[in-house]
Amino acid sequence: MVSGLNNIYSKDLGKALLKTERYFILGKITYFFAIAVHTSWLFLFYFLGFEKMAIFNIFSILTFILCLYLNKERKFLLAISIATIEILLHQILAVNFLGLSTGFQNYLFALIFLPFLTDKENLSIKFVLSISIIITYMYLDFHFKMAAPIYLVEENIALYFNEINIFFSLSLICVWAYYFNNSVNVAEEALEKEQEKAENLLHNILPIPIAAQLKEGKTSIAEGFDVVTVLFLDIVGFTQLSSTKTPNELVDILNKIFSQIDDLCEKYKLEKIKTIGDSYMVASGIPEFHSEHAIQMADFSLELQKVFLDINKELGTSLQIRTGINSGPVVAGVIGKKKFIYDLWGDAVNVASRMESHGVVGKVQVSDSTYQLLKGNFALSDNGEKEVKGKGLMKTYLLEGRL
Repeated sequence: MVSGLNNIYSKDLGKALLKTERYFILGKITYFFAIAVHTSWLFLFYFLGFEKMAIFNIFSILTFILCLYLNKERKFLLAISIATIEILLHQILAVNFLGLSTGFQNYLFALIFLPFLTDKENLSIKFVLSISIIITYMYLDFHFKMAAPIYLVEENIALYFNEINIFFSLSLICVWAYYFNNSVNVAEEALEKEQEKAENLLHNILPIPIAAQLKEGKTSIAEGFDVVTVLFLDIVGFTQLSSTKTPNELVDILNKIFSQIDDLCEKYKLEKIKTIGDSYMVASGIPEFHSEHAIQMADFSLELQKVFLDINKELGTSLQIRTGINSGPVVAGVIGKKKFIYDLWGDAVNVASRMESHGVVGKVQVSDSTYQLLKGNFALSDNGEKEVKGKGLMKTYLLEGRL
């Protein structure tokens, strides 16, 4: 149980780290991309003789190195705010010096996404940054259509600059789109796996048809069955064994025993109802009725005797089981609000429990109602009449084997 809780905690912590890791990787991609772009412009401006623009690109590179550091420290919003302000200033300066024809304002189309590349917190700050980007673009487009730039750039060079800026800005959008598409695919795959785990867990707790009804939104699930077969078994000697074992050893032994019984239930298509201490309750013919419910339960109980011989050899124990079976009408349904349980109620359940508690160690005791369903297919011996609380004397039989 403790290891299970540790696993849950580790998974929750892992999800939290994975979420911040997504923003961290996205920021790292963006800032390294910006450093590479500004380094390219640094050398290009220097080579073409635009020294002031080259110097400003040095400042830009240092700014994005700072953003990388803040990103590493998980200060995502601060890093993005600084990056946004730097790019706004850089584009204003570039257009002021070189003019609109060089296309530096194109970066603002990509930049419009930048403030939202973090979690859902601080939306007001992000909207302010985005609105600033829009206003800056409108100002540049309006003002510098009429104002001359500081440097008169040759038309072919301006065209060359424009093509480079279009390439860089669209490349950044493509990188973001690829990353987001990949992130969505990974998230969807993870969600599908978690949904599959949740469904498997639900199916382990509840019968599949009942789980399906719960998923459809049913809040009250109950059904009456005219006749089903119910079995109770109790592990004889387990209480004495518990005094010689540590709690961990005891739970481990019980888990091994019940796991093998679970496998046997699955083999015979029976429905495990619950365990109470070292007792086990199982039913046949629910939640979907089938006519051979008693026969399947009888086969299950006979093989269970053989399984226990193997369990004793494996565990080095001398445990035995006492088993009781009864057939009759029951009501089945789901109870509970936070911890669901599929359970059975009715006289047939009580009688099955009495068949076990008044039974013979190492034998399978069945009621007369079950006997009537099994005779002709199984060998059964008369075990006399037993006093059953609330029912008086009831005739009982011992299941010996298949005919």
